Amino acid sequence: MSDDVLALCFGVHNHQPVGNFDHVVAEATERAYAPLLDRLIARPEVRLTAHFSGNLLEWLRERAPATFDRLATVVARGQVELLTGGFYEPILSILPDGDKRGQIARLSEFIRAHFGVRPRGMWLAERVWEPHLPGPLSAVGVEYVLVDDRHFALGGLDPEAIGGYYLTEDQGQRLRVFPISQRLRYLIPFADVEASLDYLASRRGAVPVLTVVDDGEKFGVWPGTYTHVYEHGWLDRFFDRLLGTSWLSLTTFSDVVDRLPAIDRVYLPTASYREMGEWALLAPAGRELLTARRDLSALADGERLQGLLRGGFWRAFLMKYPEVADTYWKMVRLSHALTAAEGDRPGDGRLAAARLALWRGQANDAYWHGVFGGCYLPHLRRAIKQALLEAERGIDAVVQPALPAWTRGDLNGDGREEIEVRTSDLTVMICPEAGGSLTEIAATSRGLDLADVLARRPEAYHDEVRQRLTKSDDAGARTIHDAPGHKEAGLEKFLQYDDLRRASLLDGLWDDGEVLDPVAPWSDARFVLGRIPMAATVMAARVDRISGAVTVDLVPAAESSPVRVEKRLVIEGGSVEARYRLTSRGAVVGGRWGVQWNLAVTAGEGRERYLDVPGRPAPRSVGRETQWTRLALIDEWIGIEAELTWSPGAEISWGPVETISVSEAGFERIYQGTAFLLVWQLDDVSSEGWEFTTRLTTRAR
Repeated sequence: MSDDVLALCFGVHNHQPVGNFDHVVAEATERAYAPLLDRLIARPEVRLTAHFSGNLLEWLRERAPATFDRLATVVARGQVELLTGGFYEPILSILPDGDKRGQIARLSEFIRAHFGVRPRGMWLAERVWEPHLPGPLSAVGVEYVLVDDRHFALGGLDPEAIGGYYLTEDQGQRLRVFPISQRLRYLIPFADVEASLDYLASRRGAVPVLTVVDDGEKFGVWPGTYTHVYEHGWLDRFFDRLLGTSWLSLTTFSDVVDRLPAIDRVYLPTASYREMGEWALLAPAGRELLTARRDLSALADGERLQGLLRGGFWRAFLMKYPEVADTYWKMVRLSHALTAAEGDRPGDGRLAAARLALWRGQANDAYWHGVFGGCYLPHLRRAIKQALLEAERGIDAVVQPALPAWTRGDLNGDGREEIEVRTSDLTVMICPEAGGSLTEIAATSRGLDLADVLARRPEAYHDEVRQRLTKSDDAGARTIHDAPGHKEAGLEKFLQYDDLRRASLLDGLWDDGEVLDPVAPWSDARFVLGRIPMAATVMAARVDRISGAVTVDLVPAAESSPVRVEKRLVIEGGSVEARYRLTSRGAVVGGRWGVQWNLAVTAGEGRERYLDVPGRPAPRSVGRETQWTRLALIDEWIGIEAELTWSPGAEISWGPVETISVSEAGFERIYQGTAFLLVWQLDDVSSEGWEFTTRLTTRAR
């Protein structure tokens, strides 16, 4: 390449989350993937690089074969270089190394089998880099990887002075690293075409190669971009200018690696792109970072100084969202169990299928939250849990463990003890140190965790919800960095937060008084068991040829409550029963005892999801009754009935748990699950002691 020519490695990364709705993927195909490929077929002189995640490629092959064939055409021409990556787009750094290698090898083989090429480079999901990655990546033939120039800035290099590629290593295992230009990412396709050309001209002569690869969805799917990119001709003008500029050459990463030496060696710190660092912070720190950015932006050298602000570390999402941490630790436990089973039975097809299910359960989108992160989206969390439960069933089919069974220990990395109980129908996670509450009630045959209800937590961007009370009318093309609009009015009134995990079997004692809010009753409670550590004893109550049960007895570890509480959990088949015995410590105790279940099915509304009571209200409804002794939550779509029963008679009330989060389309309210609150009057039972029972029974429907 001539010193007078600037090579541009331009490309797109295309991905859809595991579990995303078909109509969403179809829209992205129609408005982004297919139109771009059409432009490439019409203009064979344009060369670029593309990454498609494996599950998206499978979807295109089965559901949009014409688009899949268009991709094959431009790859066969040598016009498009394909990148490999983790097949289901996981955050590679958090996976066991065997899963890292396996996911990459699967996508590389898929590309070889369907497109006849061996990918040499790799797309790193969310550009989450950790310094140990060169070893496992080079072990499966990855020659180079793409990260942001911000990674280099955090390592002490000037983003405006770097280009080409660099060499890094870990324990002698080397890997080439290309820096993606953040400036170009922000310009393309939102700024005028000339702005991008002016920036490229400013870098000409200083570096031999510049890289810009970003989400393909911003070429047609992001708000306003289809009109801007295609109907108003931005992409055609962009290609015209690139091809018509004599000092600019569109090239691929393989061409650069083959023709040019590395610029230098580099050692990059743990990093991702700038926005990810902001999103990973807990809300107070996130607010401070945003304030610091605003303060620095007013200075003459503010843009450069803002680049020195680091933000958080991706793994902080496992601290920020305990529900995500639980899923992560379940995934890791299953991976290790699967590896052990494969060692005993190599080549077993059932274990191979379980490994694929595990890999689907590693897809990144439900493990974090930002503008595109999906842990606030129940359907994405459900897809991950469903895949992990499928992997668990696959392991069981081979290992055939004796059920029921239980495991106790620190099962989610929080330093506290949990107890996992498994029957042939359920997997239940008990948290003795949180009052014996339940954080997993997974109906294994249906692949549904009924306890998967995300808590309402403050987010740094909630301040924007309070400040911007009307929906944005801007229909133009927007980047993820622009202020989002509101998808409905009045969202600020839903900014309420939980100080307890949205678990089930949360319990408390209240004085007589006002009717309790079933969603958030705890602020007026005299005593909340969910805040008190419990001592737990586990025993097999009964195991015979027909069924088995596991009983967990729990009592407060400290005698500080106004009543003595004994809580017995009996898990048997498809049911979880909680038996309470309360006794006075001497003084007469009155008031009310309440037990809250937080449960979720596959949606809060729709003809196939309802409460099996008169009127069939939706799970997202609000209600209160005093005469019932049962209530069932029905989901005909997935085929499950979750029946709540209780004794003696009690008041039951319910209401939706809803969060306010942000997506590329704006701020939105999302149904997470339904809170059911049972309330018993203590003085109606006995002045000396009280006994209550509540039971959740799951059945196929």
